[in-house]
Amino acid sequence: MCDNRPVTTPQRLYERLQADLFEARRRRDQNALNALSLLKSEAVKASKEPGARGLVDDELLVRVAGTELKKRKEAAEIYQKAGREEAARREEAEGRVLRHYLPPEISPEELEAEVAAVIAELNPQGKGALGAVMKAATERLAGRAQGGEIAAVAKRQLDAREEAAQPKEAKARTRRQS
Repeated sequence: MCDNRPVTTPQRLYERLQADLFEARRRRDQNALNALSLLKSEAVKASKEPGARGLVDDELLVRVAGTELKKRKEAAEIYQKAGREEAARREEAEGRVLRHYLPPEISPEELEAEVAAVIAELNPQGKGALGAVMKAATERLAGRAQGGEIAAVAKRQLDAREEAAQPKEAKARTRRQS
């Protein structure tokens, strides 16, 4: 029996990938077809790796899309340095297609606020503070910020927090020793 009720659940990314791949074939859009075919292939391959659950879920697809986008950016830079403008434009076009499968990038202000929230929640102490903050912040900001950006903000905030926590005498002693 056919049920004509509208579907209220959001479309999964993999289903959207399949539909976009079909549309790219229909339009004969070679850049989109190349990018989407490779994204699908890499996502299926990643789902078969040890530790994966054997299915392509949204989290896996976002992670793979981020990796592929990074590869496209690097390749475009290399092609531009080598004077191969056409190849660089092709990589950039494929990157634009892949960007549709990633959540919107976070602004620097939002990144600062999210990392500060993670630090406040964890209240990390000692040498492992940066690692603990990085782990939690990377999970929270998956796909919206690069690891290097997260690390820079976390390190800066932890250093500022540590410096503010030092007693005045200890600060004076460390200055004299320097």
